[in-house]
Amino acid sequence: MADDLAELEQWLGRIQAGLAPARRRAAALKLGQAIRRANLMRISANVEPDGGAMEKRKASANERGRVRQKAGARMFRRLRLAKAWSISADADGVEIAPASAAIDKVAAVHHFGETDRVGRLRDGRVIRAKYPERRLLGLSADDRALIVEAAADLINPGADVT
Repeated sequence: MADDLAELEQWLGRIQAGLAPARRRAAALKLGQAIRRANLMRISANVEPDGGAMEKRKASANERGRVRQKAGARMFRRLRLAKAWSISADADGVEIAPASAAIDKVAAVHHFGETDRVGRLRDGRVIRAKYPERRLLGLSADDRALIVEAAADLINPGADVT
């Protein structure tokens, strides 16, 4: 996959060299929006970029053992929103990143499978949980096709690629 991305980057670099900086920035912003949209649809469906299902959520219980959250329920309520992810585009590229530090923390814990604090006991001890790795952002085969389509649109605006 890394070789494919390097080859794609070289190909897009040759196209990019022939465009004005303002046009490159506009194209990068449009591409970033399309990739963000595709990633948010995957996040809301609990699907990883490679197409596999994310590991199911565990049921959570209160102190008395009553279930508060059902196992397998939808995750990432806030991360599914477009306003949670900022897009910064310039003539040289585009970056999709969490819009705030709190969202960045939640996204990083899940994306990399880290340990995080989930609460406190009455005596003040901290409860920690190890989260499974759930890849949130990434490029799927459809995303690569989207990138090629956007590059083709730069070369010949309004033409049908298929």
